Amino acid sequence: MSSSEEMNSTGTTASSSSSGSSSDLDALTLTTVTVQWILFFVGTIDNITVLVVLVWSRSPTQVGTQLFVGSLAVADIGMMFSVVWVEAYGEIKTSWEFGRIPCKLHFYFQWVTMNCSIWTLTALSIDRYISALN
Repeated sequence: MSSSEEMNSTGTTASSSSSGSSSDLDALTLTTVTVQWILFFVGTIDNITVLVVLVWSRSPTQVGTQLFVGSLAVADIGMMFSVVWVEAYGEIKTSWEFGRIPCKLHFYFQWVTMNCSIWTLTALSIDRYISALN
């Protein structure tokens, strides 16, 4: 038995935490959750603004670029709604309380939105490279 473990009255061992008081952990958790919620709101509002601007000022010469930027904004909104708030919730709760299907859907949407962002950025980079050559 290590020095950080103690024998309790039932004969089992319990690890004691020497990392600091629980108020430090609570402050860190509160800070993390606050930053994640700020990221959620700012990211959602900013990407919706991008979509509104793209729809409002459609240019016939920039259709390809606007399509890529719009696709990236939609993927980012998907990331905000499928990942960021769940991670903030996960900081507060230690167990998943939504059931098995939402758990699987969460990881599926996380994977899909991440790949949409990656492949949209890749296609946008290739498009910009090809247009720079011309």
